[in-house]
Order: sequence, then structure tokens, then C-alpha cells
Amino acid sequence: MIIFNCLSRKQNMTQKSNRGLLFSFKNNSCRQMFKRCVILLVFTFIIINNGFAQKLKSNVLTKKYSPAQLKEDVNVMASAILKMHPVIGIYKSRPYYIALFDSLKQAFNDSLTEKQFRIKLKIFLNNLHCGHTEALPSRQYLKFSEKQQLSFSPYVFIPIQNKIYVLATVNKKKDSLLKKGTEVIKINGVSSDSMLNLCRQLITSDGYNITGKNHYLKLGFNSYYPALFGRPDTFNIEYKAGNERKTLKYAAIKIKNIPSIPLVAKDDTLFTICKKASLKYKYIDSSHKTLFLRLNSFSRKKYAKAYHKIFKKLKNDKAENLVIDLRYNGGGSIENSYRLLSYLLDSSQTQTLRTGIKKYPDKKYTTGNIWFKLMRFGFKFIAKKKTINDTDNYVYTIKPVKKNHYDKKIYVLINGGSFSASCLVAAYLKYNRRAVFVGEETAGASEGCNAGITPYYKLPNTKVKIRVPAFRIVNDVCPQITGHGIMPDYKIEYTIKDILARRDLELQKVKELIATH
Repeated sequence: MIIFNCLSRKQNMTQKSNRGLLFSFKNNSCRQMFKRCVILLVFTFIIINNGFAQKLKSNVLTKKYSPAQLKEDVNVMASAILKMHPVIGIYKSRPYYIALFDSLKQAFNDSLTEKQFRIKLKIFLNNLHCGHTEALPSRQYLKFSEKQQLSFSPYVFIPIQNKIYVLATVNKKKDSLLKKGTEVIKINGVSSDSMLNLCRQLITSDGYNITGKNHYLKLGFNSYYPALFGRPDTFNIEYKAGNERKTLKYAAIKIKNIPSIPLVAKDDTLFTICKKASLKYKYIDSSHKTLFLRLNSFSRKKYAKAYHKIFKKLKNDKAENLVIDLRYNGGGSIENSYRLLSYLLDSSQTQTLRTGIKKYPDKKYTTGNIWFKLMRFGFKFIAKKKTINDTDNYVYTIKPVKKNHYDKKIYVLINGGSFSASCLVAAYLKYNRRAVFVGEETAGASEGCNAGITPYYKLPNTKVKIRVPAFRIVNDVCPQITGHGIMPDYKIEYTIKDILARRDLELQKVKELIATH
């Protein structure tokens, strides 16, 4: 029946088109005139549309918002944070933050662009001591700025131990006047330490942690710098050449993005890769006694199957050492982290998810409330719910698995890129004395973080998005508020020579420790 109807319509259209064809031959001059009109209309539309797009682009990037509009946006942000953010009262008291928001509102006496406003918000949010809280560009701003070719230095810089060095050149074919590894003292008259201190204010981190800030600054300095200091057409560089100080002046280049420069050694082909689980592993010795497991993130896919295979392999091969690489792991699935710990912990441990709200406040500025409710509903079945005053606590028990449980030596590699769920794993291994830690302090705090689910609030005027966590994730193994991450047993510090040589100092140290034990 459906085929018949389709065929019938097709026949009718053919008949009509034939009649139209006869008509067009009889009125050829009309047809030519109609064709010219259509072309003219299309051409006019393209010109108008391009002009409108250019005007819109200019408006999005340069439009200024009045103090009244900016204060309204701050009011929305303040309301959402004070009503739901679980960090309030952890590092600072509620009255402290109320006074801080009032001070912020009074600071807006001039009109600002979205970018100027967002930078002020990013610096302000740093006072919350929460790495999951962030101010992000509006959708329109992001859309247009990504298409632009912007001014960058043709030299890529990298901060290491509060100094700035030349890492690479954008154009590798041209001879470099500034050699790799050169220490930069000033850029356009601003000293290196001043630049780094200001840039750190744009990066949020848990507690009073500094390694997380330094880590993200190391990866993104060439983007943070122009955000604060603008995009000059000319760079004046003061740098060290042996024991001398020299200067160099050169022009900026126009590109969309700074190319990615690898900082770590390239992986070999011996890794078994579990792509969906976002992990890879290999033995790092010929006797198959030490397995190296790199977790790029805590994926929500296929991790249970991957862990089953890995820990079965460890048991069958009677491996004596497991090296878990949590460097550059920004977190992910909390269920994944529980699963990994179940193979490593010797006794049951609890973790608490805490929230003081039943639903998102100020719902007109955010979405996803249904997911928050579903998460609360789901945790009722896998955790014990305890309500204290207005706060719901969901206490989850991490239970060791019996089959393929690993009870041998564990080494964990950590750095300022270890955050969120990776710090959950690190904290439970650290406080249960199940592992030796090598690297640097993690970006995530030992006592826990604010995450679980993190809605975005879109501010009414600038459309800037504010990420606000809804849960406090408490690591019950560390009840004290430290304000710091998991500390390494063996601290590792890189020099610019190590970076340029792409050495893996943490893994080298682990191999030394294994060889001497």
C-alpha cells in the first residue's frame, strides 16, 4: 500500500512536470527573467547574510555589558553557589563567602566584554578552593573565537619550577633565534614570576594545592598568557644566554591554535590497549614480574571486563609488582574507581557522597535536574542513606573481591594532573598503606572533592556558563581537612633538560626501587 501510494505520487508529479515543461518552452523569455531574479535574490541574500554574520561576530567578541547586567549575572551565580555548592563551610565559612560575593558585586562599575567579565569570575572562583568549579565561555563566544586566527608567539614556552623556558618553535623549518631550553626572563616587560603568579589565578584547584595549577599552566601557558596580557603584534623577549642577558624582538604569527607539543616519551608497541576502557598495560621486564598499568582516565565503558582480564593475568603469571600510572588522569567514573580498588584493598572501606539539596536551585538557569534526581535515587540501592539535619549522606562500601585479588607490591605514579577519581583511588591506597607513591602531590585533595554530578548555570546576560558541583565526595579514610593532595613517598622534579629529552623520571625511580628490594 505504501509502495503504491509513493508510485502514484511520483506519476502525478511526472505529469505535472511535463505540463510545466511545455509551458516553459512557450514562455522562454519569462523563464530567463525568472532565472535572473532567482540568482539576484540568492546573491543579495549571501551578501546580507555575510554582513550580518560579521556584525554578529563583532558583537559577540567585543560587545560590552553594563554594570547592571554584570551584577545581575553575579547574583545568579552567587545564588546557585550559596544554595548548593558543597564546599561552602569546608575551607571557609558561609559568612565569608557571602561577604566575598557582596564585594564582587560592588567591583563592577564599568562595562566589560564577556571575556573581561569571565576572567574576573575565574579569578574569583579560585577562592572556593574547588577544582571542579569553573567559568566557561558562552556558546556563541566559543563558536566565533574558534574560527579566528589569533596572534601567538612563534616560540612555544613552558613553565618549570617557576621559570619559563623555550620548548619549541611553531615553524620547525625556519632557524630558531631562541634555542630550545633557553630561559626567558621577561616577555614584553613583564617578569616570568609575575606572569606565572597571575596565570595561576585563572586555574581552580582543590584546597590550597599548587601542583595542579602548575601542571595545567605547564600545558596551557601559551593560552593563559594572552588571556591576561593580550595579543601583541610584536614580542620583546629578555632571555639568558650563558651568564649574559640578551633581548630579542620579533613579530607575532597568526594561527588558530598552538600545536600540541608532546612532553612524555612515546609509547612502544608492547602495550595491550583497551581503548574503550581508556587504559593500557604491559610487562616492563622480561621475567614478567612487573606489570605497568596506565589509566588515562576512569572510563565508563568496558572497565570491568578489562580489570578482570588484567588481574587474572597478574595471578596466573604470579607477578610480584604492579605499577599504576595515574599521571595526567583527570578522573571520570566513580564506579570505575570503586571497581579498581576492590582488587587492591585488603579490607572493606566506606566512602560518602553528601548533598544538601533535593533539586537544583534556580532551575531556570540550568538543566539536567532529572539526572541529579536519578543519581540520588540510584544511590539508595547501593549505599546506606543517612540524613543529618538537611544533608543526605550516601555511604557506599568498597568491598574487596576474592577472585583474582591482588595482594603483592603496588607502586603508584602521581603528579599535578592526577585529579578527581584518580585521587580517590590514590587516597584509599595511601591511607591503607597499600602502595608506594612516586611523583608529586596530586591536584585533588586527600579528604575528597566536590563532584558526582556538575550542572552548568548559564548566566542571563553574558551567557557565561558556571560549573557548580552538586555532591561532596568524602574520602572516609581521611576525615581531617588537609587542603592538600596525596603526597608522594619519593618526590620527582623535572628540569627543562628532562622535558626536552622526554624522560620518564617516575618510572625510572620505580625500576630502581624494585631492583633494590
